[in-house]
Amino acid sequence: MFEAVIMDLDGLLVDSERWQIKAWQEYLKRFEVELDEFDAVKLQDQRDYDNAEYLRRRFDLDTDPLTMQEERQEIFMRLAEENIELMPGTNEALQLLKESEFRLAVVSAGVREYIYLMMDKFGWGEVFDVIVAGDMIDASKPNPMPFLACAETFALHPSECLVLEDSRNGVEAAIAAGMQVICVPGPTTERWRITGADVVLTDLDYLNLPTIRSIWHEGENYNTPQLQPQLAPQPRRGRWS
Repeated sequence: MFEAVIMDLDGLLVDSERWQIKAWQEYLKRFEVELDEFDAVKLQDQRDYDNAEYLRRRFDLDTDPLTMQEERQEIFMRLAEENIELMPGTNEALQLLKESEFRLAVVSAGVREYIYLMMDKFGWGEVFDVIVAGDMIDASKPNPMPFLACAETFALHPSECLVLEDSRNGVEAAIAAGMQVICVPGPTTERWRITGADVVLTDLDYLNLPTIRSIWHEGENYNTPQLQPQLAPQPRRGRWS
């Protein structure tokens, strides 16, 4: 059985993606620049520094990406503390996984300051064993390195780790890392674009142990992408077995 479950943060556990974009929109007002839908999509799942560099080049801004990242981060931290809420089923899913004695990790493009804010805001200080933040590693999804770094920290083979993701980039990174992956498409993720996930769920309320067991194969837990991901059968009701 899997030893660890690795989770994304934004769009999976917390409903934060619109506030991520709003922070960039507020920041760019000082340059009299507006984000269109194309640019907003480009900013998903990337590290803040990478987004800053993209926007600097895109709009020929007279600043450097590190300054942009830091100044935008001040705006986002305020918005995050005031507005970000949990995605449906988040606490119930975390309770299920902790009671089932999985080791838990967050792998996010967000910086440590933001991740720790979410830990404090939602009382998750003792929930996660490992955190891999965007400012801890020089790569972002779909590069598998963040997931591989997490497995190495756990001292586990990648095949012993299950990934929960909400985006196409996250799914591709998990597959490239040799990990099984369950996708719960986030608010900005079009469901039809998710290919290769072992299971696709509507939301975390549908996560249960039979679904997790169904994608574990003792002794041969190799990741083989599926063109048509299976859907989990039923949501949980109350407590879980």
